[in-house]
Amino acid sequence: MRLLPLVAFTALLLPGGATPALAHAGGLASSSSEARVLAIDPPIPGLDVRAVEFGARLRVDNGTGDTVVVEPLPGSQLSGLPVVAPAGRAYWTDPRVTAAAARGSPNGDGVAWAVPLRVGATAVTVRGEQFWPPPPATAQWVGVALLALAAPAVAGVLGAARRWGRVVLAVATVAVIGAHLVHVLGSAGVPEDQPYPLMLLSAAGYALLGWPLGAVGAWLTVRGHAAGPLLCVAAGGLFAIVITPVDAFTLVDAVVPYAWGADLDRALVALTLGGGLGVVVAGMAALRRGTVPVS
Repeated sequence: MRLLPLVAFTALLLPGGATPALAHAGGLASSSSEARVLAIDPPIPGLDVRAVEFGARLRVDNGTGDTVVVEPLPGSQLSGLPVVAPAGRAYWTDPRVTAAAARGSPNGDGVAWAVPLRVGATAVTVRGEQFWPPPPATAQWVGVALLALAAPAVAGVLGAARRWGRVVLAVATVAVIGAHLVHVLGSAGVPEDQPYPLMLLSAAGYALLGWPLGAVGAWLTVRGHAAGPLLCVAAGGLFAIVITPVDAFTLVDAVVPYAWGADLDRALVALTLGGGLGVVVAGMAALRRGTVPVS
């Protein structure tokens, strides 16, 4: 029991400096609006510009045979805008698009933006808009999170002195690991120009430590070992703390950078957040009761 404060302190401390864990893969995060390209004026054969990664960046594919230059607005000192050789591709975050998002749209209408290009000697304008999809049913997803918290917590407390209560704790821990793992796998598939393994690490952050902690904790808990609930508490707390700063906003925001659908990710985040806290409550109850025999 003397190890419990140390485990809890470690779970709280590590995420505090975990910048990769405070967002989806590649630094993406949920938002209330999304960019989309409406037209290229004038149309240039072979030139393709589109919004990717749920509107986070623009992508240009140059099939024109000329160099494509993304230009700043007159008088602007914007730097770092791409120059794309023939047959090349480039990604960038354009300040004109992010400015449109920052202006907001109280009535839900799109906010127009324009990005000037030069294709060889031809001036081209990419016209688009920032639009605001309807927000999700936040109360519903908060309810899912509360249910995911209450189910293992209540069962774990009621069964803390019995073997079935330890089984509930172990199953809940594995379920939280699974929810977080699927969340990470789908988040890692969104960035287009980054290695998938690197994006897995980016999306997981320090919560990666929770996978082996929780798996070993669940196994030891079923075996009746006193260390099992302790590891489950550490894993559940780690998942809940790490996923909260940015990922919890998926329950509120309309646009979620997730490869397999926003609602699936909201369900996974709710299960990870609520279930992680439920595992903490159930694990603490099991620790207070001491070891339960296997048979």
